[in-house]
Amino acid sequence: MRRTYRRQRKQVLYASLLAVIGVVNLLFFFILYQPARSEYYRLQDSVQRFRRDIETRRQRIDTLERLNAQLATLEQDRQRLYSMHFIPRNAGWSEILVRLDTMVREAGVQNTHKDYSIDQTPQYGLYSVKIRTPVQGAYPDVVNFIKDLESSETFFIINSIDLHGTDSPGPESSDISLGLNLETFFYQ
Repeated sequence: MRRTYRRQRKQVLYASLLAVIGVVNLLFFFILYQPARSEYYRLQDSVQRFRRDIETRRQRIDTLERLNAQLATLEQDRQRLYSMHFIPRNAGWSEILVRLDTMVREAGVQNTHKDYSIDQTPQYGLYSVKIRTPVQGAYPDVVNFIKDLESSETFFIINSIDLHGTDSPGPESSDISLGLNLETFFYQ
């Protein structure tokens, strides 16, 4: 009986020891569970935020790559624009005179002279050329000349138009005289 009593006592002691260890483990679990749980949720939020940041950065990188591709052709586009709509500076005076004379002849107006001046300081690689040209002719012919200027391959900007009466005698004279102040550009 003593042996049984000792054995029961040892079993109760081991059971108590196991219960105390279990309770201590349970207390450690509850003590460490809350910080671990909050750390888990914080890490989960951080991962989601980083994923959103990565997606935003990918979109920005895609946008910047598209912009870079467009900028890569910028110089070619600029050169194409210059060569299509502007006149090279070294050949500018001779070409501009021929183009304006051709437009005057095709429109059927008269032009006695042209005054030119060039701005010596380029802006954006273009030299501004101011042209003053008086034209005289019938109203429809003058309108055609202005339309030719507007639809020309070379850019011509009409800065101002000075209207003058003609010196022709008689009420039937339908001629008008204009002083056109034009601007175009030469490129280097």
